Amino acid sequence: MAGLDLIRLGKTIHYLLRHPDPTGLVADGDGWFCVEDVARVVSRTIRRPVATDDVDDATRSFAGARLEVVEGRVRIQICAAPERYGGPDLLFHAAPRGRLPMYEREGRMWGPNDGGVHLSRHESLAWRVAHRTYIDPVVLIVDAARARRDGVEFLRTRGGLFLAAEVPLRHVLNLRPGYTEQASAGGFVIDWSTGAPRIGLIRVARRHGLTWEVAKGKLEYGEPPVVAAVREMREEMGVDVPVRETMSLGSVRYGFYTREGTPRLKTIYLFLIELAEPFDAFQPLHDEGIEEARWFHLDEALDVLAHPSLRTIVGRLLRALDMRAAALGLPGGYAPVEAEE
Repeated sequence: MAGLDLIRLGKTIHYLLRHPDPTGLVADGDGWFCVEDVARVVSRTIRRPVATDDVDDATRSFAGARLEVVEGRVRIQICAAPERYGGPDLLFHAAPRGRLPMYEREGRMWGPNDGGVHLSRHESLAWRVAHRTYIDPVVLIVDAARARRDGVEFLRTRGGLFLAAEVPLRHVLNLRPGYTEQASAGGFVIDWSTGAPRIGLIRVARRHGLTWEVAKGKLEYGEPPVVAAVREMREEMGVDVPVRETMSLGSVRYGFYTREGTPRLKTIYLFLIELAEPFDAFQPLHDEGIEEARWFHLDEALDVLAHPSLRTIVGRLLRALDMRAAALGLPGGYAPVEAEE
């Protein structure tokens, strides 16, 4: 499996085990799948040969107790405590700038008096604490998702913060060489011509395989996010009909690494983009690795979206669809009362 990222392969396996029906995978009564069957389905999904040993290595590399493999069987871990292993992709820590040389010497971030590292899921809160507590403060951005896969435990405290015994500095994005921030915009393309929302998605070839995503791309200099979102939709999907309505769904942020291993903090501004007339003649931008663009019924779209950052915004999308359905005089009820962002 040379050249294929084990962690990314583990993510693909995790997704396929969460959504086994379209693949033909069948679990036993305890949720176990045959590793040989999984290897065959993964090979078909990513269009590369994957052996049973590769599945074993990938599930063990995908740390954080999300997957377990035993004697030729694999399943999603069912005993992981969410308060220990769940949580945001990014966490933020306030510290005095003068402490950074000590962190760098030891290769880890630690709390004073062995009290652990306190982190917040909200950058603004971390900055308020930083300015209130330190004369020359800094807020450090922790790639919590990657740190969890590396075995770091983040315990949720009663005050809504997170606590870790220590955090290896390799997971602190803005202390890594070459760190930069990147802003993108994109959107869920909506068509109401059938009386119910259809969602347009693109199928993209990534390093870890093919995924269904929203059309999105980097903001050009001085370009408002909503303008960029519509532009990217037109360019990547080949849509050439008017847009009737756009509605902000907020933004998501996560850390990632380029092919060269350079850290990035990515912010994606997301919108509902509603077309003014029916459209089916998609012309995906193949030069950008986009293999297909097509409409999905709402439930289908939510099922195929694999990227965790997009799934966190589903609650806002469903509420936006209810608002638009009411404005158009169509049946709604897409967002359950308990839906959360």
